[in-house]
Amino acid sequence: MTAQANTAPEAPAGANPPTGGEIAVEALIANGVDTLFALPGVQLDHLFNALHGAQDRLRVIHSRHEQGVAYMALGYAMASGKVGAYAVVPGPGFLNTGAALSTAYATHAPVLAVVGQIVTGAIGQGGGELHELPDQGAIIAGLTRWSGAAMEADAVAGVMDGAFAALASGKAPAGVELPANVLKNRASEGVEIAAAVAPAPSAGEPELIARAARMLAGAKAPLIWIGSGALDCREQLVALSRRLGAPVACHLQGRGVMRSDDPWGVGMWEGRKLWADADVILAVGTRLHSMRKRWGVEGREIIRIDHDPAQFARGEAPTLAIEAEAGAALTALVAAVQAEPAPEGVEARQAHVAELKTAKAMEFEEKLAPQMAYLRAIRAALPEDAAVVCDYTQIGYAATGALPVDLPRRLITPGYQGTLGFGYATTLGVKVALPDTPVVGLCGDGGFLFTGNEIATAVQFGINAVGVVFADGAYGNVRRMQANLHGGKMISTELRNPDFVAYAESFGAEARRVDSPEGLEEALRWAITRPGPTIIEVTMPVLPDPWALLEPA
Repeated sequence: MTAQANTAPEAPAGANPPTGGEIAVEALIANGVDTLFALPGVQLDHLFNALHGAQDRLRVIHSRHEQGVAYMALGYAMASGKVGAYAVVPGPGFLNTGAALSTAYATHAPVLAVVGQIVTGAIGQGGGELHELPDQGAIIAGLTRWSGAAMEADAVAGVMDGAFAALASGKAPAGVELPANVLKNRASEGVEIAAAVAPAPSAGEPELIARAARMLAGAKAPLIWIGSGALDCREQLVALSRRLGAPVACHLQGRGVMRSDDPWGVGMWEGRKLWADADVILAVGTRLHSMRKRWGVEGREIIRIDHDPAQFARGEAPTLAIEAEAGAALTALVAAVQAEPAPEGVEARQAHVAELKTAKAMEFEEKLAPQMAYLRAIRAALPEDAAVVCDYTQIGYAATGALPVDLPRRLITPGYQGTLGFGYATTLGVKVALPDTPVVGLCGDGGFLFTGNEIATAVQFGINAVGVVFADGAYGNVRRMQANLHGGKMISTELRNPDFVAYAESFGAEARRVDSPEGLEEALRWAITRPGPTIIEVTMPVLPDPWALLEPA
């Protein structure tokens, strides 16, 4: 989102000024949005009138439920790093998108919610207008990091610019409210619309970078921990890890920044053991919440790099806080570290990390043998650049910790929000963002039906994503907890499932049923070659508990 992006075409001399709806559409286009996921409704009539006239420049994909368009925007944003935009009517339409928007908040995904509103004169009156909420703006504000409302057509351009500027600066997600009469009314004069300009990335204060370099270069057991703020920082992290002899660990959002086979790239299991001995920890673009909470920071120096200074006030204060954009700060830090004396013990630390990676592989194979067999099948069937969406299901859980991933934004999870059922519709959005890349959603039989109706959308728009439904006839994770933690008090976890193959075929999708890892590998190889959407049902037994390995205490 820079000034080089598109600008709105000039109106012919003597033409009427644009409507608020036309201004909103031109702002989307000017800021590089090529697809809008949206459902029409009366408060959005004049937005859709404007979209109708811009179909050659902006694709509109509508779903079968508002949560579908929001999850698709989420998947698009998480897979591409670009703005994923959706539009829905106010009230129940907007509330139906709440889980997706809260997941965008949890994952810092650049999602833009364009939300309709009742006419301006009725807002706050409590008169019972169609789709009225007592304070919709407050709800939007609570689920986003920037929100605004346009109360007249002349304000639409500024509100849209504010939203895109916020997203460009990392304040994501964002939301705008556009009342029905504002979308209908014309601006008082012509409006020039250009892309929002992202602020120049800050590398942090040089003296803080220099101090961080000294701390890291002098560490006996340095550790780097990354989150979604470091998704575009592979080059810097590779250089830093090798110079310092510092492993680079992540939980959910940083998977793929370091290749799985990189000698310094590790996950939660190895990270827990490395944390115990670490004396200096560099945390980049991460809340560091779970690690601080479970493992503690006492006796360790913590350096945090984050563009959001509010992160520094959450939990224990870091030893050193650097407010900066991750890429710029890491580039400066690499240069500063290289100017320091070469650290000692790098080879010994690398050997230790290699031992840990081997030990992790052996323990996962021993304790999670059924899950690992399916993960090997998935990895064998898919090319390196394939994207995998992990819903909250047993194979999805295991994939977050053990599926080899070699590119950022190719393992999609709901982050700390843990949004059961987000998977299938999100998979469709990922596929729209990556049309030439195989995209597979790993769903359970419980979560799949949260958005399984969007097979209709996939068929209608030719979105050839693959949905895998692991069917064990239960909300399996809750069933395990009831059995193991609550004395066998089994309640509300058994499922009566449809025939998922017939279900998919009834929409016009292709489908297969398998019952083994070998069958899944063969079916995936078939599915990624098909021209339209496919569903693979996998009949599953009860699987071993993965949590001690995935979330070590």
